[in-house]
Amino acid sequence: MRKNISLILLLMITTVSQAQLKLGFQVAPTISTNRVDSETLLINVDNDGTGINLSLGPIADIQLTDNYYVSTGLLFTSKRVGFEVTESITGNSLSEEYSLQYLQIPATMKLFTNEIGLDKRIFFQFGGTFDFNIQQESESDLNVLVDDFRFFDISLLAGVGMEYQLGTTTIAYISITYHRGLIDAIDETNIGVIGDISLNNDYFALNFGVKF
Repeated sequence: MRKNISLILLLMITTVSQAQLKLGFQVAPTISTNRVDSETLLINVDNDGTGINLSLGPIADIQLTDNYYVSTGLLFTSKRVGFEVTESITGNSLSEEYSLQYLQIPATMKLFTNEIGLDKRIFFQFGGTFDFNIQQESESDLNVLVDDFRFFDISLLAGVGMEYQLGTTTIAYISITYHRGLIDAIDETNIGVIGDISLNNDYFALNFGVKF
C-alpha cells in the first residue's frame, strides 16, 4: 500500500514538473445580473436590471498536452446586486443596489484547437470559480432587504476565445465567458422582511489577457 502511494505521489510530482506553466494577466469588463426568487408578504421583490463591473488579476495556464490546459488564477471581481421592491398594498416601489467585491479562484479546463491561421488557435473553457467575499457596500440610502451577504460563492464557467502568438514566449488572447452563480448570495435578510428571498449572481465577461 505504501509503495502504491509513493508511486502515485512520484507520478504526480513528475507530471507537474514536466508541465509547462504560462503566467499572465487578465482584464475583463463584465455585465452582471441577478436571479431573484422571493416568497414574501407585503412586498414583491424582483431583479432590478444589469450593471457593468470589472474583473482583473493574474492567471496561470498549466499545459497537460498540446491541446489541453488547466487554467487558474487570482482575480479581483466586482458583482452588482439590484432589487426592485414593490409594496403589495400601495403599489409604491423603490430600487435597492449593492456592490460586492470578491477574490476569485478559477478552476477550469481549456481545450485548444490546432492552428486555424498563422499563430492563431481557438479554445473552449469550462469549469468553475470559487469566490470569497471581501467587501460589500450598499449603493442605496436605505437597506430594506439584506443585512449581510455570504462569504463564499461558487459559479459555473463556460466560454470560448482565441489566442494569438505574438512572439516566442508572448501570447495575447480574447474570450467571452458566462458565469452562473450556484449559491444563494444572501446570508441574512432584514429582520422586518416577512418571508424568504434568494439571490444568485450571474455575469458575462469579455476577457482580454496576455501570457508570458
